[in-house]
Amino acid sequence: MARKIIFFDTGPIITLVMSRLAYILPKLKEKMKGEFYITPSVERELVERPLQNKRFEFEALEVQKFIREGILKVYKDIPQKKVNELISLANSTFTINNKTMDVIQEGEMESVAAALETKAEAVIIDERTLRLFIESCKDMQALLEQRFQHKVDTDLKKMKQFSSYFKSITILRSVELVSVAYKIGLLNSYIPSVRNGKETLLDAVLWATKYNGCAVTEHEIEEIKQTLLR
Repeated sequence: MARKIIFFDTGPIITLVMSRLAYILPKLKEKMKGEFYITPSVERELVERPLQNKRFEFEALEVQKFIREGILKVYKDIPQKKVNELISLANSTFTINNKTMDVIQEGEMESVAAALETKAEAVIIDERTLRLFIESCKDMQALLEQRFQHKVDTDLKKMKQFSSYFKSITILRSVELVSVAYKIGLLNSYIPSVRNGKETLLDAVLWATKYNGCAVTEHEIEEIKQTLLR
């Protein structure tokens, strides 16, 4: 039986580390009986660059430790031709005043391209842009217009072509990983001895992911809480 594979973009690892929740990764990996992969670009963003910055040096060492222990493995067989093709397609889909917009970066595209190549179970991406690009053209255009405060034109043919590559891929966020960790009891030692202690814990960890980089709305947090506290 093939082992399950999950790829991580840079953002979710940063979110978990900064939220002091990275310790759930080894336990989730063991529970899943699979492999957690990052790409070389993601490794550079998580380890090599932060090691040059005193502010994030320890966080980089924490991720490096996960790599050394095999909790995170670096997937080096990147389908670079496909990555370049997808980046070119994505970054010519939206325009402002007839000028194309670079909306997708190499690291996240490496992750989804490698996930396609390996038939991975999921890709963990916290940043909203790529997820909306794949899931919702209308919302993606609205996000870009809000971000740049300008009318954005969309090539719908390219948008649909890009999205069609990823129909088989499940995209999750760190907030969903934390929700799973809560559901299977990995966070139980943090439940305070007060009334509604479970709700207090769940609220704390979900908001921690939001404040540390995960693109999740307050409404989504409330929906997750309602589901898990039933």
